Amino acid sequence: MSPTRAAAFERLIPILGIAPSGPGIDPVDLFGRRAPLVLEIGSGAGEAALASAVANPAVDHLAAEVHTPGLARLLVEVEAAGLANVRVVHGDAMEVIGRFPSAVFDEIRVWFPDPWPKVRQLQRRIISPGPLALLTAALADGGRLRLATDVVDYAEQMLAVCSAVEALHGGVVARPDDRPITRFERKGLEAGRVVTDLSFTKVRTPVPLGS
Repeated sequence: MSPTRAAAFERLIPILGIAPSGPGIDPVDLFGRRAPLVLEIGSGAGEAALASAVANPAVDHLAAEVHTPGLARLLVEVEAAGLANVRVVHGDAMEVIGRFPSAVFDEIRVWFPDPWPKVRQLQRRIISPGPLALLTAALADGGRLRLATDVVDYAEQMLAVCSAVEALHGGVVARPDDRPITRFERKGLEAGRVVTDLSFTKVRTPVPLGS
């Protein structure tokens, strides 16, 4: 990072950032209102989160990213745009989920997660049974899990593991208009990779009679 952006990060992260670990968080306290809540896991340089926050001022956005320069860029853009509906997590999104009530997110976005392509790394993929159970529990009834990848075998894995969860209904969808093409995606398209989008809705599990 440039010294200017590094200084901006140090100034803004205490204002707009929340730590991955700590006591429970009420979204109303965090944003000062009750509104639909979106979590983007792996927000990169923040292009998608910024565009969504600008286009949807009535929706609150939480962007999680471990890469400091990307998060710094997002923070600078959020301040410049005067946005009040964005907060960031500098660290592990799966950890910060534990600070929120269950079934609180109206949408969770995992766009172009690290594919961990080597065989010995496959268990580290975020869209796998263990992490997926946490994501599903974090979704509100009727909430959506939205995924995108340009890795063929990861798209197949996403479809398989999500389809195996009883509470998730959905599958492969056409590229959504509200997902902007980021620089990362554009490089992949220029390299000939094919992007797959998936969307799953969490449906309420019926409560057995007499329970």
